[in-house]
Amino acid sequence: MSQPFPNSCIVLFGATGDLTRRKLIPALFSLYKKDQLTNISILAIGRKPMSSEEFRIYLKQEKSSPSASQDLYDAFLKKMEYLELPIDNPEGYAPLRDRLTQYSNTNIIFYLSVPPELFVPIISGIGNSGLNSTSSTIAIEKPFGSNLESAQKLNTLVTQYFSEDQIFRIDHYVGKETIQNILTFRFANSLFEPVWNNHYIDNIQITASESLGVENRGPYYDRSGALRDMIQNHLFQVLSLAAMEPPYSLASSAIQDEKVKVLRSLRLGKDNLSHVVFGQYSGYKSESWVAENSRTETFVALRLEIHNWRLKGVPIYIRTGKALASKTTRIVVEFKKNTSILYSEPTDLERNRIIFEIAPDEGITVGFNVKEYGTSSKTRSVTSEFLQSKEWSEAYEHIMSELLLRSHTLFTRWDMIQESWKIVDDLIDCKENCPILHTYQIGSEGPKAADELLAIDGRKWFS
Repeated sequence: MSQPFPNSCIVLFGATGDLTRRKLIPALFSLYKKDQLTNISILAIGRKPMSSEEFRIYLKQEKSSPSASQDLYDAFLKKMEYLELPIDNPEGYAPLRDRLTQYSNTNIIFYLSVPPELFVPIISGIGNSGLNSTSSTIAIEKPFGSNLESAQKLNTLVTQYFSEDQIFRIDHYVGKETIQNILTFRFANSLFEPVWNNHYIDNIQITASESLGVENRGPYYDRSGALRDMIQNHLFQVLSLAAMEPPYSLASSAIQDEKVKVLRSLRLGKDNLSHVVFGQYSGYKSESWVAENSRTETFVALRLEIHNWRLKGVPIYIRTGKALASKTTRIVVEFKKNTSILYSEPTDLERNRIIFEIAPDEGITVGFNVKEYGTSSKTRSVTSEFLQSKEWSEAYEHIMSELLLRSHTLFTRWDMIQESWKIVDDLIDCKENCPILHTYQIGSEGPKAADELLAIDGRKWFS
């Protein structure tokens, strides 16, 4: 059985928010069922006036837990207290300071599950109240800034009160099992690591498509767009793991060092506009809270290269969008075609591929060629699959576990955020100078121009 975490109090800002209800409470409940929250208290913070008992009733009504016995869930909820606080007023944090005096000899974790406009007042309120002791940490959900300048200002503020080892910048993608498995797959298998370079790899494709539109996220999404919402954080994290050099150890600092090197080596083409496609789905401007003349991109496709020894000359294709044909997130590593004289024309061998499926299912697939039954030389492509167990913990359970242990392995260091914003700022400039915002139909694969981006290189998207 897993061991309980150190004596800690999670101060959860945004207690009545959607993320808390859908992800954080279920993650904590899952840890509770494993007897790991014995030493953990949860202080939920919100602006709505209610008692602790009323908050527990609210969570039960909102069905914040997975299927479980009601008695077990009720016992879990008793670990939670609620405190009404004017979180947008940095001068109004005295009630929180008074409440936390009862948690002596306890690690305090401030978890900011709130809209980004509340980061500054909350961080200021915590700091002004003297709650930033050496035993406290702060966890901040994405987005960390909306461009490089705003990210730098936010980082200046948070580092005024907390040291880097006390700051946990969250990207839930990194908590997914398959994402964590990329390093193990690459560096723990002598079958794959020797060919993970430009002598053998032809291209790398990263796809993150969603079948839904913006739904009720119009106010946020119209300010953000696909570049800020997906590329700057999630997909650059994924790319860095797929392209990084082996770290000197599995320590979080060693892994972060190599991930940052990848972003520093990323390059667009000489003519940036020819390597970027922006799209917007038909009907987006009719969504609630979206501006009538909006040029916000709901789709982006990129062609990048990494200027390092390992992958120089290997194109990296990234695409992400909303209202597409399916919900899929995957990394596809395509290898160069076999040039053996034994299997040349007219037989056209399929490329070998390694596919990391991240969503909706998680797993790893290796594609290779075998002889077609009943023939002497005809081949066909087959796959070998490893499917991630559905019983393995979800991303936020991993994140909460690492946070309670004060491990930075699943969190984003400031220098990586800084490098990613430098690239995305350039892409935002490309968008502003781009005369074409391609329209695509809901339920399609996206703009045709995204296919042409690969066709120029003689390649096509894997599907």
